[in-house]
Amino acid sequence: MNQRSITCLRLLFLLLLAILVVACGPAADPARDTTAVPADAAQQPPVAEGGSATEVTATAGVAPETTPVAADREPETGDPAVALPEVAVPTPAAIDARPLTALGDPEAPVTIVEYSDYQCPFCQRHFQQTMPQLLEDYIESGRVYYVFKDFPIANLHPLAYRLHEAALCAGNAGGNDAYWETHDLFFDTAGQFQVDDEATMDEAILGALANADLPDVEQCLQAGTVAGEVEAGVAEGQRLGVSGTPTFYIEGYPIVGAQPFETFEYAISLAEAGELEETFRRAAQQEAATRATATAQAAQPADVPLGDAPAKGSPDAPVTIVEYSDFQCPFCLRHFQQTMPQLEALIGAGQVRYIFKDFPIARTHPQAQKAHEAARCARELGGDDAYWQMHDLIFANQDTWAGNPEHVAVLKSLAAESGLDQETFDTCLDSGRYAGAVAADVSEGQNLGVSGTPTFFINGQRLVGAQPFAVFQQAIEQVQE
Repeated sequence: MNQRSITCLRLLFLLLLAILVVACGPAADPARDTTAVPADAAQQPPVAEGGSATEVTATAGVAPETTPVAADREPETGDPAVALPEVAVPTPAAIDARPLTALGDPEAPVTIVEYSDYQCPFCQRHFQQTMPQLLEDYIESGRVYYVFKDFPIANLHPLAYRLHEAALCAGNAGGNDAYWETHDLFFDTAGQFQVDDEATMDEAILGALANADLPDVEQCLQAGTVAGEVEAGVAEGQRLGVSGTPTFYIEGYPIVGAQPFETFEYAISLAEAGELEETFRRAAQQEAATRATATAQAAQPADVPLGDAPAKGSPDAPVTIVEYSDFQCPFCLRHFQQTMPQLEALIGAGQVRYIFKDFPIARTHPQAQKAHEAARCARELGGDDAYWQMHDLIFANQDTWAGNPEHVAVLKSLAAESGLDQETFDTCLDSGRYAGAVAADVSEGQNLGVSGTPTFFINGQRLVGAQPFAVFQQAIEQVQE
């Protein structure tokens, strides 16, 4: 298969995912690098959160909250000769373009609109890896008009709003060039804006702009002059169904995630040839067929291997819950904090047996692998009790080791806190001897169709996402009927 064909298949799959995202919110899809918004974010006024709103669902509660798995191989799109169902293709989004936040010729044949968050790591990846070539090959040549839209995600990046306001303030004071210089500065130096309060953020912003000889935005920021414009960008994205950052609209059709340049190159060629609608139709047909198959499969309980996985509760309990989880996943943490304490009561009463399976998602959570190995090392030293104690400590301290280059040292300190023999634990973790066992759980989950974390099987019936306890109660009752 040549490179162009591979790129075509990749784009078709991405378009398929975009259709899914527009329809269902942040579902567990396997190939997008985005920051996802909590499902309840759309119910919360962006400003009330005091900051950004990274990935927001258009309709609250439509889709489960999961961390999606990123695919490491090209998706299978099926046999082109197979008859696919007729489906409605999404109407291209009509999006207003504002010259201040745009690059290129407004009369260019193709328009790309980006909904982005200055504190989203995948937006920064797009800026660093893909945007330079888009600028050189398409924007500066007059083939693409590029529009940047504010979509800070308050629930995940509570101070990102200040960055978006500052960029607009700089643009209002100094014009289009000042806006884009500020835009570039914020992505280039994202690390210096990882602060804990608004006053410190404003200080960092003003210092960075002064050092770069950009306009003074202090008065504009303090007065909240452009706060409404940032809110309007978020509201517009929510109306369109934007569910993650970055999200792009190429001639009104969505492409989701930090995709490589080749994906944009092919999509632009389709737009220039007038073939985007047909490509979307094909993607929608594939999705309809895939969804119909998945619905049929979901009706049948999965045969989930239990093996010797860590478990709590009576082996004779009438209900078995198996969780495929990622210690670094924020939605798995939410399940641990908000729902698991109530499930513990059912476990203690002998109604539920609970089993934990490893499903670290390496591309988005690079520190998770060692966390899962650490829990297994704890089990080796102290049995299931030690495992569950380490499990709880790893989740409870997620903010100290996740994203930390010294995460292994932090995990070792948690072992010491749990009373495990330090030298023996360190030797176990450093050896990597449980890496294969963790990988086996991931492979097992993939074979069962797990595509995001957390995913649960309740007596074999799938339940996806960080769901409230009431949902588990209902599911437990159903499997016992």
